[in-house]
Amino acid sequence: MTAKDFFESVREAAKDAERCRNLLNEMEQRALRISSPSFEPRVRTTASDVMAKRVGDMVDREAALHARIESDYALIDQAHRVLYGDTLDDGLASLAPRWWADVLCLHYVDGLTWAQAGAVVGYCEQYTWQSAKAALETLDAHGMTSAICGHGFAEDAACMAATA
Repeated sequence: MTAKDFFESVREAAKDAERCRNLLNEMEQRALRISSPSFEPRVRTTASDVMAKRVGDMVDREAALHARIESDYALIDQAHRVLYGDTLDDGLASLAPRWWADVLCLHYVDGLTWAQAGAVVGYCEQYTWQSAKAALETLDAHGMTSAICGHGFAEDAACMAATA
């Protein structure tokens, strides 16, 4: 997988995590509105059976959404490791100008456009995009596993063993 492919999947994971959080918020709001017309005992049990099924379905859906969010954040955490290493002093930030890592994070993790990311770091959109492209090529050249350790070559066995 190329660095660009990896970061595109990170961007999708960040979008998915946001969608899941929005769905969970909406589910919570709907759950607050669910109520029974009265607390009186009913002769028929179908109404309570329907409500129990609804609650069970909501709990299952909530659990599935939480699992998706957890999976999305695992990928986002891996992207942060590639960009900044485990100590925030390694990763791409140690192999290239640090702002290259910041730009990739702003665009792929935070969802900013190239123009918005450029504005944050103080460069025009075109230069930001070209630098991001160079950053991705740097990661491809060195290997993302070695980049996590801040090593500039892909054959570093000690780094690969430490990150496995």
